[in-house]
Amino acid sequence: MNKISPCQILDPIETAQSRNRAAMELLQQHQIPPSPVCYAVAYEYVAQRTPTLNQALDQHLEKHGSLNPHLLREFFETHFEAGTELQLDDHIASLHDTLYKVLEGVSSACHGISDFGRLLEGQMESLQGQTDLGSVRRIADTLLQATNQAISNNQKIQDNLASAERNTTELRNQVEQLREEAHRDSLTGLYNKKVLNQRLSQCIENSIESQTTLSVLMLDIDHFKHFNDSFGHLIGDEVIRRVAQTLQQRARKNDIAARYGGEEFTLVLPNTSLEDAIKVAEMIRSTVGKLVLVRKSTKEKLPGITISVGVASLHPDDSIETLLERADQALYYAKNHGRNCTIAESLLITEADSNNQKIAH
Repeated sequence: MNKISPCQILDPIETAQSRNRAAMELLQQHQIPPSPVCYAVAYEYVAQRTPTLNQALDQHLEKHGSLNPHLLREFFETHFEAGTELQLDDHIASLHDTLYKVLEGVSSACHGISDFGRLLEGQMESLQGQTDLGSVRRIADTLLQATNQAISNNQKIQDNLASAERNTTELRNQVEQLREEAHRDSLTGLYNKKVLNQRLSQCIENSIESQTTLSVLMLDIDHFKHFNDSFGHLIGDEVIRRVAQTLQQRARKNDIAARYGGEEFTLVLPNTSLEDAIKVAEMIRSTVGKLVLVRKSTKEKLPGITISVGVASLHPDDSIETLLERADQALYYAKNHGRNCTIAESLLITEADSNNQKIAH
């Protein structure tokens, strides 16, 4: 899929104004706040420069008739090229520009002070031996003008420094916010899959070096497709958010909670044995089972949610892929043996050994 970069194409002023109005009307029509991400998608849609984006949005509108901020965020991540990274680059460039202007102002002020010093020195030499009142007044006027200019220059540099400090603080905060957003799943606020892989790789390395335990949970919402089809995508999104909140609330300080994809989640548990990881999984499963969902528009109480969990612990020769694969196999077993349960990799190993023994006999 060809992806586009935000602000990659600069439209003529009249074209940009027309497309801006159309984009804002689209957002207002669907009651979507004009955040940078939502506006970027709406603008590109009305500009009709990206066929894949327009086709995807048109298909969604034809099927569902409405848009929402979470959907536009997904379209942004799918159809825009590294959107948050490009915004980071823009903000960092702005920081460099601001700092350059500050240095330029300081340099100019230094030159002004140097010129003022030379003028003072010259006027002092002229003043020596002068008794004519008119000459003294002219020298005094020159010094007064130079002093006022120096004061003005000093005030300008103070104003520039204050403005630069405000700008750099604001830009720095925006950079940090964008960097954090680039690490998070837009719907749940959990870490995304990219960050999960990075953090899990570091956890594996640390565990091997320190010879400590490490476990991983793979969690999946049971019958989610049926739930989503029966009650709609908005309710489905709320289910995903509620499970994610439970996961985040039950996670310890050093645990890593991530949305693995769709209705599937991952929880990385450093310094945790398989037995303790099973206890954590059961606590989360029990908490999710007690969640109460109510449709706000009708006050209708919705069916309860359950999850299935697969648990695996680090082996000495593990990679990210092998560790996650064993946890996923345990999850698959749980999904195919009744759901709403926790299955550890040790059960799979025991069952495999038992089958081998039966074959041997």
